[in-house]
Amino acid sequence: MSRTAPLGGQAAHAAREAFDHALAPYYPELLQAAQREVRHRLTLGQFAPDNPTPEQLLDMALQRAWRERRRLSPALGIKAWVLGWIFRTGEALGEREAERGRTMTELLPEEVEPDPLYESDEDFWQSYELHYPRNSEVFSGTVDRTREDVANDDEFVGWLAPREREVVLMHEVHGVPMQEVALALGIPPTEAEGLLSAARRRQGSPLSVLLHE
Repeated sequence: MSRTAPLGGQAAHAAREAFDHALAPYYPELLQAAQREVRHRLTLGQFAPDNPTPEQLLDMALQRAWRERRRLSPALGIKAWVLGWIFRTGEALGEREAERGRTMTELLPEEVEPDPLYESDEDFWQSYELHYPRNSEVFSGTVDRTREDVANDDEFVGWLAPREREVVLMHEVHGVPMQEVALALGIPPTEAEGLLSAARRRQGSPLSVLLHE
C-alpha cells in the first residue's frame, strides 16, 4: 500500500502536467474566448458585471475539461475541447442565474429561500475547486479589455442562434477545423456544416463583416 499510493499520486501529477503543457500555447486565446463569453452573457442579461470574471469562467471551464478529459478523443484538439467547455460553462451559469431570477420574481421577498446547494456566491465558486490546479500562466495576468476585435461579440445577439454562434466562433475566429467543431459541441458534422452555412447566409449581419475582415 505504501508503494502504490505514491505511484498513483505521481501518475496523477504527471497527467496534470501533460494537460497543462498541451494547453500552454493556447492560454491567451482561451482567456480572450472566456472574455468574449462573459461579454456575451452580460449582453443577454445573464451575468452581472465581474460575476463571473473571464478568469473565473476560464477556471471553471478548465476544471470541467480536466475532469472529463477521458472523453477527449485523438481526433479532437485540446483547444477545441476547452472552447467547448467555455461555452457549456457559460450556458450553465447563465441558466442558473436565469432560474434564480425567475424564482426571485415569482416569490414575495419574505418567501425567497437561499439556494439549497449554495448559501452564497462564494460557496458556489468554491464548489468548483475540485481537480484542476490553477496555473499561474493563465491567471497571473489580466484580460485586455480594450481590444475591440475581441469584445464585439455582443453584436451577434439577435442575429445568430446560440449553436450557430458557437460554430462560427470556433471555426471562423479560433480556426478550429469543422470536424473538431462538431466533436467539441457534440453534434454531427453535417449539422455543424449546416449551422455555419445558415450563419453565412445572413447578408447584412455583423457576421458578414467578421467573415470578410
